[in-house]
Parts: sequence; C-alpha cells; structure tokens
Amino acid sequence: MSLSAHVAALQALVAATPFVTATALAYEERPPSAGLIKGNILFADGSQLDFKEFLITRPTLRVIKYGYHYRSDTRLIFRYDNASDPAARTLPTFPSHKHVPSGLLAAESPSLEQVLQEIVSQLKVP
Repeated sequence: MSLSAHVAALQALVAATPFVTATALAYEERPPSAGLIKGNILFADGSQLDFKEFLITRPTLRVIKYGYHYRSDTRLIFRYDNASDPAARTLPTFPSHKHVPSGLLAAESPSLEQVLQEIVSQLKVP
C-alpha cells in the first residue's frame, strides 16, 4: 500500500468515527520508501487526539514509530507510543507501552482504528 493510499484510508476511518468535530492531517513522503503522518482529531466533548506515525512503505507498509496522545486540555487521558522510554524497559511489550495518569502499562502496538474505538467508548457526550 502506498503512503497516499494509507492516508486516504485514515481519512475515511476518521470520517466514519462518531463524535469527531474537527480534524487536521498532514503527511510527507520520505524517499525512497518512508513517510510521516501527523494529525489531530477533536471530539464533541472537547477532548483531542494528537498522533504521529512514521512508516516504511516497502516492501509492505509498516508503522515503525508511533504516538497516540489522547488528552483533555493539557490533562493526559492516555498515550500509546513505542519510544524507548527507560521507565518502560521492564514491561513485556517494550518498547510499546501505554501512559495513563497513574503510570505506565504494558500494551501492544495499537492501530489508529483501535485507539479511536477506545476513545469513542470513553466519550461522555449526550
């Protein structure tokens, strides 16, 4: 899958996600076979997801670095990432992990779709 096709799929996913009120998405190709996607998604309750994905596009598309930071104003609700965080080294899923207000949790690498599903399940909208 090409980077532009992946971006189009992400745009369709976001468009189909309930309670999204605004979105911004930017991407850039990093020749010869990589790309970077950054975006933010605003939800009806005022919460926001800021995300980035660094991808390799050949031989098959693969997200190799990611961060999905879900917040309300400046308050962290959760963040998934695979940064080489020294505090996460003891987790069985290292380098993948999840930040929550109380600390770090082991977590496999989620897709943006899984993150959006988790957010929608937590939204408090009428």
